[in-house]
Order: sequence, then structure tokens, then C-alpha cells
Amino acid sequence: MRSTRTRRLLAGVAAAVLAFGPAPAPPATAPTGRAATLAGDPAPPQGVLPQTGCRLGDGTATCDVWAKPGTVVLPGASAPVPIWGFAGTDTAPATVPGPVLVVDQGQRVTVTVHNGLADALSLAFPAVTGLAPDRAGAPPGGTRGYTFTATRPGTYLYEAGHTALGARQVAMGLVGALVVRAPAVGGRPSAYGDAASVYDDEAVLVLTELDPAFNAAPLSYDLRAYAPKYRLINGKAFPETDVVATDVGRRVLLRYVAAGVQPHPMTLFGLDQAIVGQDARPAAYPEAAVTVPLQPGQAVDAVVAVPAGPDGRRFALAESGGQLNNAGQRYGTTVTGVSPQQAFGGMLTFLDTNPPADGGDHVGPTAGNVRAAPNPASVRDTVTVTADFTDARNGNSVVDRAEAVLDDLRIAEGTGLAFTGAAFGAGPTVTGATATLPADLLTTLTQGRHTIWVRGHDAAGNWGVVGSTTLNLAVTGAVTTGVTLTPTPTPGTGDITIAASADDSGLGGTVTAAEYFVDTTGDNGTGTPLIVANPGAAATGESGSIPAVVAAALAEGRHTVLVHTRDSFGLWGPYATADLVVDRTVPTLLSGAVDPAATDGRKGSASDPTDLRVNAAFTDPTAGGVHSVVSAAEGFLDVAGADGTGFTFVALDGSFNGATENTYGLLPLTELTGLTDGAHQVLVHARDSAGNWGPLAPVTFTLDRTGPVVTAVTATPNPTAGAATLTLSATATDAASAVTAAEWYEGADPGVGHGHPMTVAGTAVTATVALNGFGAGNRTLRVRARDALGNWGTAGAVTVAVEPPNAIFADGFTTGTGAWSRVVGTVSSGTGQLVAGTVGYVVDDTPAAERTVHTRADVVLGTFNPQTAVVTVEQLTNASGAAVAVVQYRRNGTTNQFRLGLLRPAGWTYTGWVAANGGTVRLDWVSATAGSATLKVGAVTVGTLTGDTSGYPVEAAALGLVARTAATTGSLSFDNYASTRYTAP
Repeated sequence: MRSTRTRRLLAGVAAAVLAFGPAPAPPATAPTGRAATLAGDPAPPQGVLPQTGCRLGDGTATCDVWAKPGTVVLPGASAPVPIWGFAGTDTAPATVPGPVLVVDQGQRVTVTVHNGLADALSLAFPAVTGLAPDRAGAPPGGTRGYTFTATRPGTYLYEAGHTALGARQVAMGLVGALVVRAPAVGGRPSAYGDAASVYDDEAVLVLTELDPAFNAAPLSYDLRAYAPKYRLINGKAFPETDVVATDVGRRVLLRYVAAGVQPHPMTLFGLDQAIVGQDARPAAYPEAAVTVPLQPGQAVDAVVAVPAGPDGRRFALAESGGQLNNAGQRYGTTVTGVSPQQAFGGMLTFLDTNPPADGGDHVGPTAGNVRAAPNPASVRDTVTVTADFTDARNGNSVVDRAEAVLDDLRIAEGTGLAFTGAAFGAGPTVTGATATLPADLLTTLTQGRHTIWVRGHDAAGNWGVVGSTTLNLAVTGAVTTGVTLTPTPTPGTGDITIAASADDSGLGGTVTAAEYFVDTTGDNGTGTPLIVANPGAAATGESGSIPAVVAAALAEGRHTVLVHTRDSFGLWGPYATADLVVDRTVPTLLSGAVDPAATDGRKGSASDPTDLRVNAAFTDPTAGGVHSVVSAAEGFLDVAGADGTGFTFVALDGSFNGATENTYGLLPLTELTGLTDGAHQVLVHARDSAGNWGPLAPVTFTLDRTGPVVTAVTATPNPTAGAATLTLSATATDAASAVTAAEWYEGADPGVGHGHPMTVAGTAVTATVALNGFGAGNRTLRVRARDALGNWGTAGAVTVAVEPPNAIFADGFTTGTGAWSRVVGTVSSGTGQLVAGTVGYVVDDTPAAERTVHTRADVVLGTFNPQTAVVTVEQLTNASGAAVAVVQYRRNGTTNQFRLGLLRPAGWTYTGWVAANGGTVRLDWVSATAGSATLKVGAVTVGTLTGDTSGYPVEAAALGLVARTAATTGSLSFDNYASTRYTAP
């Protein structure tokens, strides 16, 4: 089953055959079958190729081709098209393609090119092996020979070779086919010397394209713009292509040569093609195909078996993937209300089982050199059509008449406007024949281009292929385009510039004047004139202005400016328009905010840390049924400036193009330098596309670089009277922002943020202060606060008469050593006691310049063996960390002994060693000029030491295996530690 595309193409090909007129049908009384010809007796089948192009000798073949310029006449072309082609003799004209060169397999072949061109030319045989590329070629007027052995049978391409202009020479037509014949098989010709490729008839089909624009200037034309308008089989386009003559029951060898620069899929409708070889290489198995795809430079051999059946059938062979037309020729016109239709042409021919006999004339005259005058023309003119007609190429019959058809080619042949000329009926060629298009016909046509089709008729009864020319008809004046108004929208306060383009080049006239109207038109020539930039030019610019006084009188809303142009035919063209929007309504602020709304001058927005971000939304209200778009926005800090001089705002979506726009502007923090603290404003407004600036609207923010003020600092109780804690209170206020933090400190300022934190509740700040760390006497507590911007204020103060509490510190080790200030070395507290086996102890830093210290602790000697060491189990230290009193332990033989050490200005003094087995150790120490220290271990009072201890106030106490003089074994345990100031714990 054929595809839908194939069915459509087949239908189109059938339509093409009808449109261009098949040969007349036989009379009803005529015999049927082979005798029922289309025009007389049928021609015989095509048979094998004749020996052409070469002289055969004993094992040799000598071939000559002459390269020369020439012309080719194409269907519908107004004049012959120049070509470069090959000829078989020095006197024969150039053709596209060149002569077919036929040699036999195994022959030594020499092909000589005679260069009749103005540039060097070489030959290339793409599928022939053993030939090196020739980049020099034959010089102009010279020759160059190419010799090779025809080893492989098949079909070859020969073409212009690898010189500098080789590609252009190929595109101009310097191509041809070389056929290497194989030996016959069973007495029948064969493409490759095998049974699969035997045939009865053969035809060489050289496929080329032609672009008239390239052929007109082959040396300067940009090959990137190469666009073929004609597609040719053996140099002809349908309907002039030659059929392949065959008969039913015969095998036809089609030798395709793709000699152009484009691919060509060739489809045979109704029959299969068996591809038996490609580029002179036989196929292992013939491949059946309806379509043979051919790439540029490729040669393919395909065998077609014509089935038995009635004579007279034609099988269409066409380029199914290409353009079946000649230069886009169309027939039909919108004058009749029917869209133009495309005329068939291009690579289309037929396998004909009953072709007419040689000598018959079945093709009509060719029309050429078609022209119209005047062209361009106006409806006021009478147009004369001139053309040449010749049948010399198609049958050499006498040209007896011709006609012209305007636009619609489908009208019946013989009913067009007749040509006149003395040469009609005298011979096969008529030149300079004329036909007249009357003015009353022209007035029915539309403005623009129209196609004048011409066709000739010969004495054999054939209408020829149409030729054509294009008539540019001016019905109205020049076309006006690109009307622009500047400015639009406009507030109507200034001149409005008008600019436009006018073009009459498509009609052949020139521009002479232009004018405009606002909203309503008047009679031609009564509008406001515009300046024509180049009067008398076919295309030019136009300009002018609508004065401010006119613009000011226009109502708000949309207006129309209409511009048209007069040409040299005196015709005014159609109006071109542009909208003029008058807008005097200003944009307004919808909402605005500054981020952050309060700043200390150092902190910007989250997205732009070095700037304040001013967010503002604007809208431009509708006025007069239209509105402009918001086109710009700006801001001023505190004080307004002239419109357009503020800092710029940016549209949030990237462009100002809407009636409502969200925008933002960045105000650098450096701009805040020198401003006073307090409320400030950014004055913002927007401009619309008409140029209207809206009113300035404030968007406020607060500048706050000062911290909160602290007042009413109190401490309770004061004096403390031995209380363990006091309550510290104050009031913190900030005029610009909330109070977010507060702290207190005593003594040297630790730096903002490093004091003791306080609780903030609105403007009230409080803290509970433990007094254990304070020595007796007056202490100044200072309080300060921080606001939401991070500004710390100055401190307020209160003096407290401190009488420290009796208790300094106590710990029973029930929760480890976490209550102690420090842990030094290695200790353990897993048993609810402090256990030390090596140097390891805990330190309490609570004492604060203490003058009296009383301590107690339970000491369990356990398995501890001091060996020969003296071990310090408790010590009191001063502010520098130096010991001022120690409790030491040793073993003398089997006796456990303790002693007390006291630091005095003269040095250390110790009690004697006193036997004791541990238990509760009590130490009483007094700092004074006549100071003292007493030690009791269990029930044993070890002794008292006295001396000047006034220079050693206690700042810390340590418990554990604090120090040793030699190695020890086992471990000591400590528990139930307590220290006090006034009375023993």
C-alpha cells in the first residue's frame, strides 16, 4: 500500500500531466493496443545506449570533451540562461549535461578536456580509482588528459575538478556521465555482467539544478545564497523532459547520476526499482525500492521490470522530495476569487510503453523574453506586452498564434488576449509580438504585482509551455510604513515628532509628498504636510511634528495620527496609523517602607547590608480610558530636590513596563553621616511614560546611634547585713527603640556585653547578685542597657555597703565536682567523695580578699601510702595563686602524721608533725598583723601558728592531693567540705 504522501504526489503528477496537456486521445474508431498511438505509429523501445563520446580501439578508448560557455532555454524563463557546459566537438554548442561517454570494461581510457573557458579547468571522476586529484587543470585555451583503466563496469559521474573555481564550474553545468559496459549475459546486455542486472532498454538520467541568479554572475555570487529555481533531467525540466521509451514485459536500466549539489529522491510511481549497483559497485542482492535516494555526486543503477498489460501506460518518474515546479511558476489570481495554483515542472518524466514515433511534434512553442511596458504602470496607463515564441527546439513547426493571460492561467486556451505580429504563420520563430492590456481591465486589478502569462501555438496543434513577466501596478500611491511618534504617551506640553517611511519602489514610482491628520482625515492634500527627506526617490523617510499648542488641546486618552504619501503617478497611498496617547494624570504611591525601619547608621537591610532599602509601590491611574506605565522612580533624603535628580529606584521585576510597579531604592549608610538621631524620611515619587512626575510622599525611618539611659539604680538590702544575695534594679529607657538587654559589673569595666546579664521587662531591668564573691566594704555596682539596634548606653551606678555572708562555699560531692570553680589534675567523685591517687584537686574561687577563713573537710586516708612523700591535702591561696596556708600529711614508719604551714613575711613556718589518722580536718585562719592559723585533725589539735599575715588575703581554697614531694600509692578520699567567714562551719 502506498503512503498518503505518495498517493498525494501521484495525484499531483497526474494533475500536472493534465494541466500541461497530454497528447490528444485516438479517435473512437481507431484500433486499440500497440496500433492505438497517441500521435501516429509508436516509436520502438529505447534499447541500449549508442556508442557516444569516445573512439574505441584495440583495448583503448579515446574521449574528448570541449568546455565552453553557452545558454539554455528553460520553461517560463524570460530569456536564455547562461551556462558553462561540455560539448562533444569543438563546433557543437555546450550542453548541460555534457555528452555521455560510453566505453567497455577493461579498456584503457583517456579523456581529454579542451578548455574554452577563461579560467583553469580540470576533470574529476569521483568513483574511478587510481586518479589523483588534479588541482592545476588545463589552462584557458589548453588541454589536459586523464588516463585510467575501466576496471569496474557501471555508471560514473565526470565533472569539473579540484581547481580554485571547481565548485562554481560544477554549479554552472560542467558535468556529465561515463558508462562502462559489462559483457553481455546470455546474449542480453547487463549492467554488471550478472543475470540480476540484465536489461532491454537503458537510459542515462543526469540530475542537475540551476539558479539563474548564480548563473548570471558565477564568479561573484555568494554560494551560501545558492537556491536553485530549476531542477533538470538531462538538462530539461518538465514538460520538456524526454520520456524513457520501453514496452510491456521489458526490463529498463535507469542509470541515475546526481550531478548537482542537492539530494534528489527519485520515485517511480506504480513500479518498483531494483537497485543493482551504486558508484560502479554491484549490489550483493538487488534491493527493491519505490524511491531511490540520491546524494550529490552519487551514481545509482536501478532495473525496472515493466509488467505485462495493455500498451499506452505511462509510469511517472519524479523527484518526490523536491520541488515539482519551474521557478515557482503559478497560475490563477485572487481577481477571480481563487488562490493561485502552482504549475508543475522540474524533475518529472515517464516510462512510456507507447511513445509517439520519432519525428512527430507533440510539444508547443517556447515563450521567452516576455516584458511589459510601461512597467511599473498605473491604472491610468495602457500596458503593452511583448514576447518571443519559438518551436525550433520542440518540433520546428510553424508558430501560428499566441495569447496573453492576466493572472489566471486556468482559463481556456485560445481565449486570452491575442498577440499580433507579422511573423505569425511564417515560420517556427516569432520575435517582438505584442498584446495590449486595456485600461478598463487594469482598473479591475488590485494594487501590487500581477503575473502576465503568455503561450504560443504551433501548426501541429500544440499549445506551448507558458512564459511570464511580472507587472507592478499602481492603483494607489506609495506605501507608508513605520509611523512613530515621539513622545507617546505625552502630557501634551511639547511638540510631538512624527517619523515614517514611504516606499513606491515596488510599483516603480517615486515619493513626491506626504501629510498627516489627527483622529479624522480630510480631502487628499488638505492635511498637515510632512517633510520628505529625498523627494523623487523611490523610498525615503518622512518627518514632521505636531505643535505643542495642538497637543495641549487634545483630550486625555487615545488619539490616532494618520499618515499617507503621494507618488509620482499623482496617487495618494493608503493611510498608515500610529496611536498617540495623551496622559496628564500622575502616578501615586501605593505603599512604602524602609528596611530596616530603625538603624544605628551601621546596619543596613538584610539584602543590602551597606544600604537602607526603600521599598515603594506606585500606580498610574487610568485617565481618558488609557493609562501610561510607570517608567521611573526616585527618592530624596529629608529634603526634596528637582524632579529627576534624586537617587534612582529599580523595578522589582527588572523593568518598568506596567501601570503598577513595585520598586526599591538603596540609600547608602554613608549618607546618614551627620544626621541627628531621630525620625527621618525618604521622599519618593514616580514618573509615568508620558513624563508626568507624581507628588512626593514620605517614607519614614529612625536613626538611633545612642544606647538606653539607665536611671534609678537600687540595691536591696543595702547594707547587705550578711545576706547571701541582693536584688539589683534599674530603669532603662530608649527614645528610638526597645531595650533588649542589660548587664551589671563591679570594679573594672569588662567591656560591653561581657558583664553579668540582667532580666529586661520593658524598661525595668533586674538581677539577683550573689554576695559571696564580695569582700566587706562599699562596692559600686554599675548597670547599663542595650537597645534593639545594638547600641549600649552609659552605665548608672549604686554603692552597696557589703557585709559578706558567713558562708563562703560548701560541697558534699553528691553531684560530682561541678560546684567547684576548677578541677586540676585527675580526680574522681563517683562514690560521692572526692578521690585522688595522684596529684589532682579541686579549687574554690569564691573567697574574695578574705581576712578570716574557716574550713572543714572529711579526710579518709584509706589505702593511701605516702611512701616517703610529704603531701599537701589543703591550701589557701592569695590573689596571685600563691599558697598562704597549707595542711600537710606524711607517714612516719606506720604512724600517720599531719602538720600546719603558714606563710609570713619572713617565710614559711610549720608546726611539728602530730600523729593523727584523718577524719574531720578544721582550719581556722586570720589575716592580721598579729595573724594566726590553727589546725585540728579529728580529735587531735595539731597546733597554732602566729605571725604577720596581713599581706595575704585569701582568694581561693584547694582540696585534694594538691602537691607531693615523692611518689605515692593508693588514694585519698575527701568529703563534706565547707568554708565560712565569721564562725566555724
